[in-house]
Amino acid sequence: QSLTKKERFVFLPLLYELCMGDADINEVAPTYESLLKDTGIQFRQASVQGIDKDDHTVYLDCSGSDSGSNTGDSNTGDSNTDKNKIQYDSLIVATGAEVNLERIPGAVSLALPFYSIENCLELRKRLTLLDSLSLANDIDMQKQPMEVVVVGGGYSGVELALNLSERLKQSVGKDNVKVTLVHRGKQVLEYAMEHNRKMGLDRLHKSGVEIMTECSVVEVLPADTD
Repeated sequence: QSLTKKERFVFLPLLYELCMGDADINEVAPTYESLLKDTGIQFRQASVQGIDKDDHTVYLDCSGSDSGSNTGDSNTGDSNTDKNKIQYDSLIVATGAEVNLERIPGAVSLALPFYSIENCLELRKRLTLLDSLSLANDIDMQKQPMEVVVVGGGYSGVELALNLSERLKQSVGKDNVKVTLVHRGKQVLEYAMEHNRKMGLDRLHKSGVEIMTECSVVEVLPADTD
């Protein structure tokens, strides 16, 4: 069985395409149910409340879900008839990572993470607002310089920086936009093949994106702070 509290698997390198309207949600974030269909793997949507290692049991909280969407073989034996627990022979914990903005002062109130469908849709809403102001020939907005900082120089960060640079230059004018990509590693796309890294860097330079490497964010302040 596969167990997660989320309904959809988010392919982060393509999340920017959903944000920019170049892909639909099922292409970027298919449901686990659709991914596991006809695989023989049962999917349960729930949160883990505890694990009893001696009894080989995982205890679940199914509130807020449909008590576990099922795919594949549903015949899991009498031991799994209770929807609030799952018994196992082998248990693999592969929870991945989640962004924690609370560790950086000011980030919770001023920064927008880009890891989920909700984050993506919020950014798209803000970009759409800028587009509407541009179409309305909002003079104040067109005169206002806009500086955007993207933190993280992996595939998602690079593509997001490139697309934001292009999109914002169309909305507020190329002379009023500055996009900076901040990465704490020695180089952006550090895990990419050399050819792909070079192409990415070339695109960033041509787009006018400023790159800051070996830098970490220690605090986020309002734009009008000296």
